[in-house]
Amino acid sequence: MRNKLKKQKIIKVLLNKQGFTFVELLLYIGVFSILIVALFQLFTSIIDTQIESQSTSSVFLDGQYILNRFRYDMERAKSIIIPSPPGQQGATAELSIDNATHTYSLVQGNLTLTNDVASITGQLNSLDTTVSNLNFTRVSDTQAKNTDTLTISFRLTSNVIKRGGPKAENFKTTVGMRPKQ
Repeated sequence: MRNKLKKQKIIKVLLNKQGFTFVELLLYIGVFSILIVALFQLFTSIIDTQIESQSTSSVFLDGQYILNRFRYDMERAKSIIIPSPPGQQGATAELSIDNATHTYSLVQGNLTLTNDVASITGQLNSLDTTVSNLNFTRVSDTQAKNTDTLTISFRLTSNVIKRGGPKAENFKTTVGMRPKQ
């Protein structure tokens, strides 16, 4: 009989230990929820940092490319067609390069470069940015040295949407043509 009672007690203890209480369930759910929230916040901060980096780099790289391309074309140019007299401003610039007219213009938020002889139009900014406030100003025209100076200014805005609004930068440079012999 004693053995029977011991076996029954052991069975009762084992049966009670296999389950868990409602309080334990709530504790497990609470700890799991805290872990999920922490991982979610970490994940979203990583994504925000990546978007911020992409936005900043696209604006910077496009701005540098546009300024370098403009500088390159100005150094090759034989003359500035538009804007014509010194002090004139406009949203379009035309340069005479190798018997062709190269036209910088703003078309639907994109800076384009058109070569009239080859009938080629290329977009200078990437799809990740939009150009606005494009302005060309002819600064000087010194006929003695046959050099001209042109200022380009524009605003680049990232199309990548991030918290706090899109990244935007203003760019401006003045480039002179090389003196012709």
